[in-house]
Amino acid sequence: MAYDLDAMPIRRERRVSVPISVRLWGLDRNGKVFSQNAKTLNIATNGARLYGVTAALERGFIVGLQCGNMRARFMVVWVGEKGSSREGQIGLRAAENGIWSVALPRASDEDFSTWLSETYLENENSA
Repeated sequence: MAYDLDAMPIRRERRVSVPISVRLWGLDRNGKVFSQNAKTLNIATNGARLYGVTAALERGFIVGLQCGNMRARFMVVWVGEKGSSREGQIGLRAAENGIWSVALPRASDEDFSTWLSETYLENENSA
């Protein structure tokens, strides 16, 4: 069986599209420390897809991600190719227990939007 190592991995869990501001940090491919803000395109229990990433990262790198008071380590599983529509995007998989410390609901997206606004967005707006 042949694998295209440059393709995004097949998703094994449901992801929910939601823009959340996060902080990403770690070492880039040149061994330099970076810390930058980014946003999620979508999240899942064990991963996320970010955009606005300017750090020079490669698959297999471990990065830190902070969302509010929650922090976790993630492995970079894919990096958007320079010059493509995915430039500045990365795919992450939890290297430990993940950052979304609560189980995401398995209900419809509409129900998730309500849960998200009640649980996270209202708290973010009041901060």
